[in-house]
Amino acid sequence: MKYVLLAFLLFISPQLFSQCDGRYETEIFDEVSKTIVEYTGVYDWSALDSGLDMDIYQPVGDTATNRPLLIFAHGGVYIEGDKNSNTMVTLCEAFAKRGYVTASIQYRLTNLQSLLSANSYNIFSQTVVNSISDMKSAVRYFRKDFKNNNNSFGINTNQIFVGGYSAGAVTAAHLSVIDEGEVPEEFQSFFEKSGGIEGNSGNHGYSSEVSGAILLAGAINTINFLDENDPPIVSVHSTDDNTIDYECASPLSNLEIFLDLPVLCGSGKIHDELDNIGVLNDLYTFSFGGHSAPIINLEGTAIPFISDFLYDLICQSTSVDGQESPLFSVYPNPCQNYINIENLNKINSIVIVDMLGNIVLESQLNTGVNQINTSAISKGVYVIYSTDEISEKQLFIKN
Repeated sequence: MKYVLLAFLLFISPQLFSQCDGRYETEIFDEVSKTIVEYTGVYDWSALDSGLDMDIYQPVGDTATNRPLLIFAHGGVYIEGDKNSNTMVTLCEAFAKRGYVTASIQYRLTNLQSLLSANSYNIFSQTVVNSISDMKSAVRYFRKDFKNNNNSFGINTNQIFVGGYSAGAVTAAHLSVIDEGEVPEEFQSFFEKSGGIEGNSGNHGYSSEVSGAILLAGAINTINFLDENDPPIVSVHSTDDNTIDYECASPLSNLEIFLDLPVLCGSGKIHDELDNIGVLNDLYTFSFGGHSAPIINLEGTAIPFISDFLYDLICQSTSVDGQESPLFSVYPNPCQNYINIENLNKINSIVIVDMLGNIVLESQLNTGVNQINTSAISKGVYVIYSTDEISEKQLFIKN
């Protein structure tokens, strides 16, 4: 068995590491299409706009059916902004031209009057948690489409990333790092009102796990949310940002005499801690430009920087192209001590093999999400094989 696998690995390894063929690195498509869908009808965007919508961008003429998905959320201090903002359109189009599927979402907001009230701390906190619930529903929408509509958007369910600018980046950061049991007592009530850790924004029964986060001037409430099992994070931020601090402070510090808002820790703190715990990450720091620095320099600096990070990550960890209907999904990828294998089509077992053909782990699978302990496996690149009659292989990285 070992030698058969070794021969097979010698055959597929060049494909695994060269399969991107220029995709995801630079713009290789000239045009993109945009499709508007309602991803959930549980909540309304406004009295005049039922449900929550998102714009889905795809490269025109692309024949690939196993593409990474980037879901972005706009900024606006949780009181304004929309999915059609120039920043979101630029991000979505730039990455769609690189071969990604991208999306810009609506999510629930509050209003300025509420934010300036005596209850601003609770209003702001609840709005952030509501937005996490909405973004998770958007993630689940695509996995639901994959199963029920034969993957009509041609995505790889193992490679779903969330991101955004400002408030949208705060939402994406919290979604990517807060796990069950990690919500501090002071925020429990906000999550309970929003349906718990998975939220109540719809599309239940599908995973909301993501492979990483893309943060433009983003932050999290506390670095205590971060642990070694979190997915990779790439950020762009300025040290002189007075809206969302590069280190830790209450947002909108220039208005702090009017507001009582929870502390947020920005990209400087996030990436220091990720370095400490060994989670893959990268950070581009501006020394001036304030809160707008990432979007003022969006096309010249931020997008190329993020693109390079994602290219290195995806082209080392994505499964072989052509798997139009994968039997299972693997996340987070890269991983630390655990991976989740979501058994989509009722396979019975898998083996994990190193690049020399040695079987390092075998496991029986249940239908649904199976957590696999990888703490005993050395750092490196591995291939997971289903051992059923219908076979499939997927690559993952242990950090």
